[in-house]
Amino acid sequence: MKFTIEKNIILEGLNDATRALSQKITIPVLNGIKFELTKEGLYLMGSDSELTIKTFIPEKDIKNIDSYGIAIVQSKYILDMIRKMPSNVIDFEVIDNQKIKISTSSNEYMLNCYNYNDYPNIVMDKSKEYITLKASLLKEIINQTSYALSTQEVRPLLTGMNFKVTGNILECIATDSYRLSKKVVNLSTANDNSINIVIPGRSINEIEKIIQDDDNDIEIHVFTNKILFIYKDIMIQSNLLSGSYPQTNHFIPDDFVYMINLSLRDFFDAIDRAALLTQNKEKNIVKIKIQDKEMVITSGAAEIGKTEETLKIDSNKKDKIEISFSSKYMLDALKVIKDDNILLLINSDDKPIFIKSVEDETLTELILPIKTF
Repeated sequence: MKFTIEKNIILEGLNDATRALSQKITIPVLNGIKFELTKEGLYLMGSDSELTIKTFIPEKDIKNIDSYGIAIVQSKYILDMIRKMPSNVIDFEVIDNQKIKISTSSNEYMLNCYNYNDYPNIVMDKSKEYITLKASLLKEIINQTSYALSTQEVRPLLTGMNFKVTGNILECIATDSYRLSKKVVNLSTANDNSINIVIPGRSINEIEKIIQDDDNDIEIHVFTNKILFIYKDIMIQSNLLSGSYPQTNHFIPDDFVYMINLSLRDFFDAIDRAALLTQNKEKNIVKIKIQDKEMVITSGAAEIGKTEETLKIDSNKKDKIEISFSSKYMLDALKVIKDDNILLLINSDDKPIFIKSVEDETLTELILPIKTF
């Protein structure tokens, strides 16, 4: 295998492919990136056996091809090597199937390669029926839900996103059992088969980093134990988490006692200011007291002091209610809402707080209250 390519082109492909690599790799050859040069172009693949990313550079984007072939190149140093090359045009040449020379007119690196026969055969098949989403929409879905994913392996399913399709309705849900975010969108075409799967959080986050906020279509191919995303010249395949995701629909009631309309920016800034006195506290507790047209936000710590701030609101009830919650969880939820005004929906001081955009019906967020005595 011998070819010449521009630095920025090979770096873009390698940046995406190496996202699949992780610290958990137990098969040594998977520490490498698979280079496969064919008449069509250059394929770059990275995998940790759970997440696989394959990028493609078409033949027209390669400056010169002398010979085709396959090599498994060590990933640890290759990105830094290429970034620091003094030329914008780089030569790659495999020597005796054991080493790869990466060079310019004034410098060269020689890297040992893994035996390509040891690399597992990773199949990235397409399904006959698949879902199509705009890249910008998928990116929005992930941005608005992934913050609520659990980072605790005690309940593995909660570290993943629940991806459900019924007809032409797609529901994406993330929860760590203390908060929840749910996004519901209409698909352009109905799906004949219902889908209810859990995609690992790490895979979801890597997908969000790769796709752009654009109008390119993303194909989503769902299988029994894996899912494949195809975006431009990139294929991202992930194993699925096994098991049944907890039912969450019953957490969301049809009616609410308190419906409070207020400015997102004013509320966010007030909670942010109140959180200053909670940073050293384990749960970052902030309390709000709502009565008629006013909301009073308080927080404090005995060793530091306290703060109080009043906001003007529009509430459907004049009765007083007080409820406490984690300022961090509230700020995380508010950050993903794009509109100017929000609704806080509350039934009692020991029931979940729901946050919704006034204009966007597709997103629902939930935060459990914290009892204070």
